[in-house]
Amino acid sequence: MKVLKITYIALLFFPMLIGVLSSCQNNQTGTVVSDDKKEKVDKEAPYVEGNKKILQWENEEMELFIKRYQWDMQKTGTGLYIQILNPGAGDFFKEDDRVTMEYQTFLLTGEKIYDSQEDGPKTFTIAKSEEIAALHEAAQMLRPGAKARLVIPSYLAYGVAGDGNKVDGRLSIAMTIEIDKQP
Repeated sequence: MKVLKITYIALLFFPMLIGVLSSCQNNQTGTVVSDDKKEKVDKEAPYVEGNKKILQWENEEMELFIKRYQWDMQKTGTGLYIQILNPGAGDFFKEDDRVTMEYQTFLLTGEKIYDSQEDGPKTFTIAKSEEIAALHEAAQMLRPGAKARLVIPSYLAYGVAGDGNKVDGRLSIAMTIEIDKQP
């Protein structure tokens, strides 16, 4: 009698188990895929494409800015454009070095929005402060006394939110910087 009950239960639940497992399979690859995950990927696809277009537009805008001013710049792997005007002297700056930077910041319209002569120099520790990511990257490519131009994509500057003052979200900026070691 007990064997009959187990057989009956197995016969009842086995087709349900097969049905559940087969409904979770992706027929193209044979791997198990959650419907929630597929739905999430489908919902995110337009945003991914939109972000790609925004990045493409932003890069074109930066390249036009560079071309307009005829700057001879190099592009790093992160998307930062840099032109070293004066290489400075000594060892390259590295993580944990404390530096002081004179600067001018521009929108890509050419409008100057910040200037260390008015706003004071920036003093920060490389890779350990709240300064924009581009300044940490650029500082490690420079030596004491170096001067450079930067064209910075929004994601290395103030990002989607902007700086809450003069830089709106998703805006690239340009900077001239002169950097020295903090005593």
